[in-house]
Amino acid sequence: MISWLKFLAKKPYSEIDERIKNLVDTMNATGVITTVASCQGHFGGFVRKPPYVYFKAPVAVAALIEQQLREAAMFDDKRLKAFWLIKGVFDDNYCLTFLLYSPKYEQELTSLVRDAWDCLLNRKNLDADLLNLAAIVEQTLLLNFGDKHEPRISKNYKHRYKCK
Repeated sequence: MISWLKFLAKKPYSEIDERIKNLVDTMNATGVITTVASCQGHFGGFVRKPPYVYFKAPVAVAALIEQQLREAAMFDDKRLKAFWLIKGVFDDNYCLTFLLYSPKYEQELTSLVRDAWDCLLNRKNLDADLLNLAAIVEQTLLLNFGDKHEPRISKNYKHRYKCK
């Protein structure tokens, strides 16, 4: 019984879910992306949350990743089991930030009738997607901006607002 209480307890934001940690670490290691919040997705029992990564980056960087995600879907890239998107959203300071998420996993959480096999299959596919998303992000940025420790963002890029 105690283990269930531990599972339901809210974790501090500083703790990154184990299954999404590689993606979050890869994004942060690029030097041009800063993750703000993330969730590996929770499908079982009373806790149902879709996976996501909320992050800050120059628009050009988010656009390149979105382009790769769309091309992966258009050309039936077998690395990803679900369609993933990047959506721009404003944070509490009215600064543009981005949300990496999959509509597939959000929609499936609205269905209350699910069998155990479906849940396990989704978890396996989602875990594979999270690992492959890390590779796609890293590959995209290295190909377009060079060394991940010294990214080459256009000198013309200026953010109009003072966002951190």
